[in-house]
Amino acid sequence: MKHILALFSLLLLAVPGLFAQTGVLGKMEVELAVPVTATETELLNFGRIVPETAGGTVKISPQGERTSTGSITLMDDAYSAGRFTVAGMPSSLVSIVLPQTPQRLVLSSGISEVTVDEFTSDVPVGGQVVRQNDGKAEISIGATLYIANGMSNPAGYYTGTYEVVFMYN
Repeated sequence: MKHILALFSLLLLAVPGLFAQTGVLGKMEVELAVPVTATETELLNFGRIVPETAGGTVKISPQGERTSTGSITLMDDAYSAGRFTVAGMPSSLVSIVLPQTPQRLVLSSGISEVTVDEFTSDVPVGGQVVRQNDGKAEISIGATLYIANGMSNPAGYYTGTYEVVFMYN
């Protein structure tokens, strides 16, 4: 009888726990954002240059300023920073991932190449704000071109590509 009474007491203690349960419906939501898109509006152009005996570098800043080091003669004013129009959700932040390895420009005949490295942009730390009124931002890219002497890099037209990734912060 004591065993039955103890068992019955345990059951009575367990039953109130069963009746104390409740169910709650949680809410969910999602906002599908406009994807970030980018269009190149101006190519990264180092302009016309003459590499002399020792070669050197040509740097284009994101602001479009061109400088050289070594024995490089800068010939004309037809140079520019790379420029992109980025579109996305108004008032959002967009960040950028630039190339982390040297990129190649190849002579049109394919027999010679030069490298471009040290890519920079005018995107501030934390991201570029997409404008409220039109959902766009203008972003500029600069880099440094490395040239050997005129004997190693024959005259001609060198072209190449580089990849830039834009994403929401």
